[in-house]
Amino acid sequence: MENGKNVEVKTTEESLRMKLRRLKQKIRKMGERGIEVELATTAAQAKSAALDAELAAKMARYIVMNVKTVAMQKEHDAFNNDITMRLQELHGKYSFFNQEATSSGPEGTGPESVEEELEEEIVYRPPLQGRWKEGNEKNSPDTYGFTPRD
Repeated sequence: MENGKNVEVKTTEESLRMKLRRLKQKIRKMGERGIEVELATTAAQAKSAALDAELAAKMARYIVMNVKTVAMQKEHDAFNNDITMRLQELHGKYSFFNQEATSSGPEGTGPESVEEELEEEIVYRPPLQGRWKEGNEKNSPDTYGFTPRD
């Protein structure tokens, strides 16, 4: 019976060693997985920080552009007010600004004085095509009433 107990003890000892190895492997894998998760988290945080910095830079540029735009609008308004004041001064100083424009001009220059010319009758005569051949009288200049020009 001693042999039976010895075999049982060896089997139990081996199974315990196997369980211990499996547990060590699991612990190692979980440790590796934990490290991977930590690395991924660190990378995501770094990316988020970079995006935050980029957003802050864009917001600063927006503020600068907004300040410049407001300054340009004020300058534009001041320029327009200055021109308006000058025009009002000139309007009061020179009397010809107060006169209304008249549409009367020299006689015979209005649109009603233009006479329409008689329209000429336009007759279409197709050009001669090809070379003159015997028996091709239908394309002769006489057929179209050809008259030489001066």
